[in-house]
Amino acid sequence: MNFPLEQPLFQFFYWLVNTPGVGAAVVGLLVGAAVTTFALTLRWIASAKNAEQESYPYPPQH
Repeated sequence: MNFPLEQPLFQFFYWLVNTPGVGAAVVGLLVGAAVTTFALTLRWIASAKNAEQESYPYPPQH
C-alpha cells in the first residue's frame, strides 16, 4: 500500500501542521476566517430586515 506520507507534498503538510508555531498560525487563520464569515453572515441576515415592509396580523382577520 502506498502510504500518503511517501509523497513530498504530504510530507510538507505534515511538517507544517506539526510545527508548533506554524501549525498554530495556520489553524488560527482557518478559525479566524470561519468566525469572520459567520459573523458577516449574521450581520447580513440582520440587516436584511426592512422597516417599511408590511406586516400582517396573525391569525388572518377576514
